[in-house]
Amino acid sequence: MPFKEFVLNQLRNKPIYYALLLFVGGLLILAIFLDFLVMPLIAGSFASRAEVPVVEGLSAVEAEKKLDEAGFRFQWTTDGRYSATIPAGKVVIQIPVAGREAKLGRTVLLTLSQGLREIVVPDLRGKSLHQAEISLMRAGLIQGKLIQGAHGSIPRGVVIRTEPAAGRSVRIGDSVRVVISSGASAGKVMLPSFTKQSVEDAIQKLESLGFVVGDVRREAIPEGIPGTVATQSPEAGEYLPTGSKIDLVVVD
Repeated sequence: MPFKEFVLNQLRNKPIYYALLLFVGGLLILAIFLDFLVMPLIAGSFASRAEVPVVEGLSAVEAEKKLDEAGFRFQWTTDGRYSATIPAGKVVIQIPVAGREAKLGRTVLLTLSQGLREIVVPDLRGKSLHQAEISLMRAGLIQGKLIQGAHGSIPRGVVIRTEPAAGRSVRIGDSVRVVISSGASAGKVMLPSFTKQSVEDAIQKLESLGFVVGDVRREAIPEGIPGTVATQSPEAGEYLPTGSKIDLVVVD
């Protein structure tokens, strides 16, 4: 007797096989139900999802409001991050990133910008030019224009001072001008800075120091105060003989 017929005869004669088949079929149906419906529900696959909104560059209040309206929660990190592009007090980092799809109610981690990193100009007085270059580089600053300045006690080629001065806070990557001694002054006068002074006061001081007013040119400078000196040539800090002509650019 073929095996197939044997099995069918057994099923007809023994009801227990019906029960066994029903039991196996029930297990298969249960497995399918768990795999396709229950497990996704447990894993949250059917939960509502949305794209995380862009909050980078926004203030803390604006970022919190935007996330709340989009259905997300937020949490702030305790440490900020320096940034050359995002102003201080604005969101510089968000995790998850903007545009990524996430479950509604998920917490978005936010970090505030501390703006550009500020450092203190090192004291270079008495150092050689080579030492000054190394100190500025290690501080994250750029050596700017070298200015020759006469000095009675500091030897030729040694740093007299910097502009901005030592101890001043500047932004990392800023340029620092270095005033190098050219030896004794030999009757020369140090040219002071006249920037942000009224042109009348600048001319009066120039003449009192024995200098001659050169070319006075007016330019439209949006951030400047009209009638004040914007730049001068030669620059401040140089030791010049009396009678030297000093050119001024005045804010129009």
